[in-house]
Amino acid sequence: MSVSARIFLWLYSLILFLFQPVLALYLLKRGIRQPEYRQGWGQRFLASLPEFRSVPAGQKRIWVHAVSVGEAHAISPLVQHWAKVYPQHEWAVSCTTPTGLATCRQLYSTLNQVQFFYLPYDLPYLVARTLKQVRAHSLWVVETELWPNLLLGAAKAKVHTALLNARVSPTTGRRLAQLRQLSQPVLQSVGTLIAQTQTDAAVFEKLGRPVDAVCGNLKFDVALKPELATTGRAWREATQAEQVVLFASSREGEEALLLDALNRCQFFKRMPKASVWIVPRHPQRFDEVFELMAEAATRMGVARPVRRSASFNAGSNIALAGFGQARLVLGDSMGEMPAYYSVADLALLGGSWLPFGGQNLIEACAYGCPVWMGPNTFNFAKAAEDALAAKAARRFEHLLAACEFYLSGFHGFDEGKRAAFAYARGHRGATQRSFDVLNQASQLPAAGLLTEPVTD
Repeated sequence: MSVSARIFLWLYSLILFLFQPVLALYLLKRGIRQPEYRQGWGQRFLASLPEFRSVPAGQKRIWVHAVSVGEAHAISPLVQHWAKVYPQHEWAVSCTTPTGLATCRQLYSTLNQVQFFYLPYDLPYLVARTLKQVRAHSLWVVETELWPNLLLGAAKAKVHTALLNARVSPTTGRRLAQLRQLSQPVLQSVGTLIAQTQTDAAVFEKLGRPVDAVCGNLKFDVALKPELATTGRAWREATQAEQVVLFASSREGEEALLLDALNRCQFFKRMPKASVWIVPRHPQRFDEVFELMAEAATRMGVARPVRRSASFNAGSNIALAGFGQARLVLGDSMGEMPAYYSVADLALLGGSWLPFGGQNLIEACAYGCPVWMGPNTFNFAKAAEDALAAKAARRFEHLLAACEFYLSGFHGFDEGKRAAFAYARGHRGATQRSFDVLNQASQLPAAGLLTEPVTD
């Protein structure tokens, strides 16, 4: 590594070290609204991790880092496939957010000897302590989690690093180019780099690290959950609504835009048997969004909104009184997006109506729910373009335009559902392609070639 790169890395580490009190205050503030942020401080600030046993001879430990919910789901097809081929390998899974960690526990608790923890902050001494405790053979990092000390430290410790399902938004690409003196050696330290698209690959090549393969998006291979689809259909019957519009993974400020658009176009007066469901991306905003919906319901002269969590008997899909008459429904539950997609005739894509870059539209299409999105989809540019070309999605400049188009007599729901299914099915296969590349690069023995028996 060049002298200038070492200076940049030192400055980065110093700034992050001095920023630790600010991070602590941030966690305290988040902990007021989301108590889960009060947990795991020892892991974040001291690398005080769960105890990892020594890896038995003939086995390997794979460390997967998925920053939050989206990344945890994205890497799940590859993790599950790898675990089937190599059942003897052990696992470590780290996240950054409480919702991400909860998702990982839900997805990966059956993996062999798996341990879960919050990723310590990216300081050299914390990275060194973490690597020493985890004792991983491989480190898999998902999408764009380019932590300099982590990746450089892992490479120095002879841990095979892999950046998987990698993507680079235009904004991130520009920032990496501006910080080339640091980003270039970090990327060059990555053992295997598998990109989603040729566009992503071109950005990495300009940054001095050609990719090893372009394998597509792993999110197309995420396993479907038919039981949740069945739940969603039961909810649909309980709504007594003829049309259901879902605002999926909405972000701060977008709910107010939608509610204002519904009011301005007199949505419920013109379509009195329709229902609009809003599912915020971040659970700590559930109460705030519900209050916005309640105020909007009063302005529009419709029944007070209801919460999904408070509208059914515990453990059943039997709706409580008042749910069927509700025109506005708050989806305030985690891990149930397939059910929400199965309720709806179409999904308005959260994060795309304000400059957040959009959310994952692949899951919606996999459940046959066509997507209407705004102008801001730079985080999922290729997926959005492909969905538009496949007629599984439509784009609008703003939410009022989308509402007006819906009210104009649009009847293409069945066609959109078929197109969504076809789009999702047609892009599967990234898991096997990624597995083949990664398996060869990491030089791991196949399960059938082990000289020692598989242990639990």
